[in-house]
Amino acid sequence: MGTRARWPSWIGATLVVVGITGVLPVAGCAQEDAQSGTAAEETLSTLDGVYTTEQAARGREVYMEVCAECHALTWYSGDVVRVWAGQPLANLYELISTTMPESNPGSLSRKQYVDMLAYVFELNGLPPGAEELPRRTSLLNRIIIEWRDEP
Repeated sequence: MGTRARWPSWIGATLVVVGITGVLPVAGCAQEDAQSGTAAEETLSTLDGVYTTEQAARGREVYMEVCAECHALTWYSGDVVRVWAGQPLANLYELISTTMPESNPGSLSRKQYVDMLAYVFELNGLPPGAEELPRRTSLLNRIIIEWRDEP
């Protein structure tokens, strides 16, 4: 229990294809939320501290309650996330929020999915910041996933 990933085989292939091509085969990934941004469109990187430690702690709770049954913590680090480098965070969010948990895809709240992403960033050594990872798709589209290979 919790020792290996049990995503359907097509999910792994999708992660690799999306990481290589930058194309997300899920409808609506570029869809704007009902509320539009009011500030100038600033692009950030996951290296800029786009989540808080408190948000990552909530994400850890989501992991323990929902994800740990199928995914060991080691599954969330390294190449599984690294393949998304250079892509908007909205693409990764869209894939996870429409396919997980496997037993009931899309059943978590936007907040729970985003908090879980914050926890994944923490697990991968990406720096926390002063503001929480936003829930709006339009804002997630402005955050580019970048990776740091040093420990």
